[in-house]
Amino acid sequence: METEKTSYNKMWTFMAGAGSASVMILAFLLPSVQDQYDRYQSRKVINKYEQLGNDFFAEEKYDLAEQAYAKAYELSENKRLDIEVKRLNAKVNTIGNNPVWGAEPPEEIQDVDFQFLLKMEKGQEKIDRVAILNSYGVYLAALKRVKEAKDAFNEAIKLDTLEAVTYINLGNLYDQQQKKSEAEKCYLKALHLDDNNAHAHYNLGLLYEEQGKLVDAKKEMEKTLKLEPEDADVIIELKNIEETLSTRE
Repeated sequence: METEKTSYNKMWTFMAGAGSASVMILAFLLPSVQDQYDRYQSRKVINKYEQLGNDFFAEEKYDLAEQAYAKAYELSENKRLDIEVKRLNAKVNTIGNNPVWGAEPPEEIQDVDFQFLLKMEKGQEKIDRVAILNSYGVYLAALKRVKEAKDAFNEAIKLDTLEAVTYINLGNLYDQQQKKSEAEKCYLKALHLDDNNAHAHYNLGLLYEEQGKLVDAKKEMEKTLKLEPEDADVIIELKNIEETLSTRE
């Protein structure tokens, strides 16, 4: 009986020790499991923001895309550089998306941002590089760096001869230099590629109005208004042209 008791005591000691070890292991693992779960949830949130940025980018809502990417980058533990590149791309594309010619470029965008993206996109999707080059050209034109802007647009044309936006930008650059004939050719080329491009019709209409070709200007503005029926600038320009034509009759 004594032997059995001793054996039992030894077993109890072992069980107690094993129990203590289990408690220690659980104490060690539980925070780790919680940490892993938190990271999993964090990744889900980051991925949601990143996907939201992708969706906005595809819709050409570049300002919202940049905000979504910035949030994803901020939340990422290791500061994911792939998201930062996407954010930068969205920021750069805000310039080329319906640019205001003659306006100063945003202070938060620098020359090096374009250079970085052009290096990153080299050998990548052609459409991405063309978009960056167009934005870069608009940026350079705003800084009165005309030759560099023209080089950027020409490089974009070499990559994709069917992109109407590039010809519109090049036409705007010529118009800025008072090279009206070259500007007209570019706008007409853009419309040959995409007759439903409201910007091309509008810019060509403004050019004709400036040259006194009011009948042609009126036709272009009317086409623009069909494409953009709620655009206040188009409505005003068309009204001005019609009033001027009526005084000549």
